[in-house]
Amino acid sequence: MGMTIGGFRSFAFVATLLATGPVWASTSQADISKEINQTVSAATAVIAALQNDINGGTLKPDLVQPERLKAAFTEQFRKTTNADLEGASDPVIAKIRKDLTDAFLTVTDQFKVDMIKGGQDAFVPAFFRAELISNFNKKSVGKYQAIVTTRKADLINKDSAAEKVIVDKAVLDYVSGLLEKGEVAAQSQAVDGRLVSYWPMKIAEPCAVCHQRSGLVQKVGDFGGATVVIVHPLEK
Repeated sequence: MGMTIGGFRSFAFVATLLATGPVWASTSQADISKEINQTVSAATAVIAALQNDINGGTLKPDLVQPERLKAAFTEQFRKTTNADLEGASDPVIAKIRKDLTDAFLTVTDQFKVDMIKGGQDAFVPAFFRAELISNFNKKSVGKYQAIVTTRKADLINKDSAAEKVIVDKAVLDYVSGLLEKGEVAAQSQAVDGRLVSYWPMKIAEPCAVCHQRSGLVQKVGDFGGATVVIVHPLEK
């Protein structure tokens, strides 16, 4: 499954956030959904930018030092959102960014040796993204859920199939319909008080190359699945 910033195989995962009632009341479901999607995308773009050097085993060790990676993440976030990674005044948005920044640094430190040693598919952006959100999920209690999946014909990792990662039938029906259609427009729908946001992705060239090694032939620019963010009703 691809992504506009150079992802490879996509996985499904869940992310949640701890927040109290008064804080959540000041933040919209749409704000939360957008923040999760764009911050994860910015973090993954940092790894995508290093991909050629990782694949070739030529990544310089100083580039994976925490301060260098944090600076790259901060700059990529600014390019992506025109905002400061540490400048959110809303406490919920600030917490999302902080938790994802902490997860970003934790994951890159954990796999630093693999990144430097390198080799083909040694540390692809989609694997990083899976680990990033898995780490993010450990800080949470179920206020929202983030999933990356694709239509059945394009699945490489069967565990990321929509029916395996989405329990609620109403949400599954909505998301599956968009996936199987190959919908390329971002959109949201209210489902029993929850906001279900669909953020489509496109196949980038590295994605297509990686997928072909797994027997899936795709063209650059084709539909590449979607990030789905489910935000539960906010406490007042």
